[in-house]
Amino acid sequence: MKYTYLFILLILGFQTQHSNGQTNAPKTIVSYKEIGKLKSRNTHQIKSSNWSVGGETMDRDYTEYKYWNPYLVDLGIKKVRLQAGWAKCEKVKGIYSWAWLDSVIFDLPKKGIEPWVNLSYGNPLYGNGETHLGSKIDTDEVTMTAWLNWVKAIVIRYKDVVNEWEIWNEPNGGHNSAVSYANLLIPTAELIKKIQPNAIIIGLAEAGIDLQFTEGVLKALKNENKTSLIDYLCYHPYNFNPDDSYPRVEELYKLMKSYAPDMKLFQGENGAPSEWIKDYALSKYNWTELTQAKWALRRMLGDLGRDIPSSLFTIADVIYPNTINRKGLLYVNNDKTINHRKQAYFAVQNLAAIFDNTLERVNVFDFKNDSNHKVAAFAYKKKNNGLDIVTIWLYDDRPTDYNATTPINFEMKNVTFKNPVWIDLRTGNVYEIPSNCFESTNGNTHFKNLPVYDSPIAVAEKKIIQIK
Repeated sequence: MKYTYLFILLILGFQTQHSNGQTNAPKTIVSYKEIGKLKSRNTHQIKSSNWSVGGETMDRDYTEYKYWNPYLVDLGIKKVRLQAGWAKCEKVKGIYSWAWLDSVIFDLPKKGIEPWVNLSYGNPLYGNGETHLGSKIDTDEVTMTAWLNWVKAIVIRYKDVVNEWEIWNEPNGGHNSAVSYANLLIPTAELIKKIQPNAIIIGLAEAGIDLQFTEGVLKALKNENKTSLIDYLCYHPYNFNPDDSYPRVEELYKLMKSYAPDMKLFQGENGAPSEWIKDYALSKYNWTELTQAKWALRRMLGDLGRDIPSSLFTIADVIYPNTINRKGLLYVNNDKTINHRKQAYFAVQNLAAIFDNTLERVNVFDFKNDSNHKVAAFAYKKKNNGLDIVTIWLYDDRPTDYNATTPINFEMKNVTFKNPVWIDLRTGNVYEIPSNCFESTNGNTHFKNLPVYDSPIAVAEKKIIQIK
């Protein structure tokens, strides 16, 4: 009997490499009655939210906008991160080619999406001129003059569309010192603010969470009395278990506040592959579309629960010269065309449908449970009516390829329900929670045998969501 049960779990929970769509996503094992599916909302139906999705590497022609942009509106994510690419814009000294960027930056607002732009890397016309991840930063007079000329031109051109500018990408990932980066950061930020005073400046965009590099940059800013130039300190926390990042994030937060009390954190690039990859972050592990989807949900909701703006890497798989980085929400063919939407695409679409600017986080949210697992939970209220929604998941380890749930008794304070539903945010399936399985009294709620697993679920007042 034991082996029969394990076999059933394998059949229900195992994820093949290419599911080719939401309908093939393996169901979660839940005893509740299924009553429907979340209704998605497109970008024109959502005012704003916490999230961006990556549109990186077009500066090096590793992806093409014409192939993946048709999938953006239905996804529901309101911002896209772009890499401008100095070398692609200026191939002849003093002459800028904007057509490739115009076709993207001026098109996104028509889709209900706001672009934000990373300014990087070097240019072979000047100094060392490297154009790849880990490029050396040149701050000699000739190179800096050319760099600032380009920054001036790009900000003037797009300032009516772009409000957020990020300065360089992962400067700590190569051989750059904190001082050399600060020497680039300060004059670039000053120039942007001169042209566009209300622009938001995103700094560091560091690989991982590099406290030593961070402190070096913050010291340089403080020594020049320039910490107010930078609105957001950005980091890219790649971890096999996304929840493992947060103790380090807390250290980063405390360090940042000790130098710049008004500065905020920004998680600017993060994602997991959908299959084994040989290079780049989170490589050499047998990822699947299922585990990628779970990972994405845990990162996005972990950031939302801590009020950290968050960008998911990336909209489409990236075709590098010698390999394909399968971190995209869209599975690409070798010619960069789109093969199919992965499970993670639909999972992110489910989040976008619910967690927008009409919700606010419950800052004081106390909960307890009888699980032997590590449990993450965050609560939110609808601003207009005070109705509640809570997200819960297990985070002992990296996401697995199995979807059996664990029943736990879960008590929460300052959260009440009249007609709660259980939502699998990965699949969008909505289930009715029987009245004998929960009790709400005196502003608190107790759930009996609430099913949870290593992918986020939501318990929501039914009126909050739209079911199709």
